[in-house]
Amino acid sequence: MDSESPHFGPGEAPVVSLRQVAEAAGVSRMTVSRAFKPDAPIKPELRARVLAVARELGYEPDRLVTELMTSFVKRRPVKYRETFAALWWPERWANLSNNARGFGAAVRRGIEAGAEHHGCGIEHVVLSDRVGVRALGRMLEARGIGGVLITPPPSAEVVAPALDWTRFCAVNIGTTLREPRLHRSQISHYSDMVRVLETLRRRGCRRPCLLLRVDLEERMQRAYAAAFQVWQADGVGRIWRAASPDAPGLAAWLRKTRPDVVVADTDVWRRRVPAPWAEEAFVSLAVEHPDGEVTGNHQNFARVAEGAVDLLVQARLRHETGEPAEPLIMLTTGRWVEGRTLRRG
Repeated sequence: MDSESPHFGPGEAPVVSLRQVAEAAGVSRMTVSRAFKPDAPIKPELRARVLAVARELGYEPDRLVTELMTSFVKRRPVKYRETFAALWWPERWANLSNNARGFGAAVRRGIEAGAEHHGCGIEHVVLSDRVGVRALGRMLEARGIGGVLITPPPSAEVVAPALDWTRFCAVNIGTTLREPRLHRSQISHYSDMVRVLETLRRRGCRRPCLLLRVDLEERMQRAYAAAFQVWQADGVGRIWRAASPDAPGLAAWLRKTRPDVVVADTDVWRRRVPAPWAEEAFVSLAVEHPDGEVTGNHQNFARVAEGAVDLLVQARLRHETGEPAEPLIMLTTGRWVEGRTLRRG
């Protein structure tokens, strides 16, 4: 690259302009524009020469700009709709249905709502061992897909497909995937923990304990434990970590610790928490059904997914591809819901 060539940072693809093609081919910008329109009046040999120069420079006309300009000239509605791909892990997709409730269904609703808001299409793609990474990349490019949403995998051990991300603009949903380092939309777990602790303190709770699953804690970068220990001076000894709620010893630990309220990362702990905590002093940090029995924080996963679409549209407008030098993170906070499992105050 010579000293007169533009320099681009990581994740920024060089955009060749129509003017550059016109100067290199020795023609007007109008002639270059006509060369890309099959029905435009232009000599065949001239069209071939212009297209050859464009290929050599790596120029491709922006379909959105072309549609907008054509619509402006002809004064007709814009019909362009970019299609994004949402990549799903088979385990997540298998549990979905149009009427399903829960995490995966909320993510899907949010993706589709965000796409509709921006006038985009969504193609849901289920990852499979039978389809290799190269085949997946070719399929996305063949369908004209330049924007990709990566839905949350089922566990922290799962890694993202090793696509050539420099050819796509991509955004992560959730905190699980750490690589590639992309723009991300996620729950603000730290803020949610702080708000729950403040609410409990106002309701007279002074000795909360925290129940965490190891895998989930790793996915959220230990945000719950960090906030709990910072906001509870003596909170270190009141954190129970286990691979699952079924791990033995929880009941005995609770009787020894004697918390006045049990705070858990999700609702599933409640079935293993003994009375009276399960009925009168249980709070979930991720209440599944906001109109159900459990008291605590409801995380709006649909809004998180909508935020991911917002980030993807912004990145597409900036012509970003690959891993950005400074990834953006969009944080969404939950809201307190009053169930029937906290009777203090």
